[in-house]
Amino acid sequence: MVEHLVIVGASCLGFFLSFHIWHKKGKQEKLVCVIGDDCDKVVHSAYSVTLGIHNEVIGMVYYGLMFLAHVFLLSTLWSPQPVLILLLDVASSAAALFSLFLIGVQAFVLKEWCEWCIGSAALSLLIATATWVF
Repeated sequence: MVEHLVIVGASCLGFFLSFHIWHKKGKQEKLVCVIGDDCDKVVHSAYSVTLGIHNEVIGMVYYGLMFLAHVFLLSTLWSPQPVLILLLDVASSAAALFSLFLIGVQAFVLKEWCEWCIGSAALSLLIATATWVF
């Protein structure tokens, strides 16, 4: 139960964080970062799109689905099928690995930091940790 609460909270935060990035990019407003020189260099880089889909959109879909799935798991007495749990575990692991890859891109390729992106990565790692530890 605790893992579901952690994941619901982290997913909610992650969705709104991804939405914030998407909203700023859509309005062509500068994404202000404190620790980085220019978050826009990160969120508008060649690495901001995966398979033709903007990473913040992928984030909103991922966080939204994780939120809905874990709210459902919290609100039901139904015991979920092992395949559903495995699917959620694989999704959270893939998201965490992808987030680590993107942190590496910021550090070693772009040499720019985006704290919004780092926040999203931290939430992905928290979700994966909650999935596997509890």
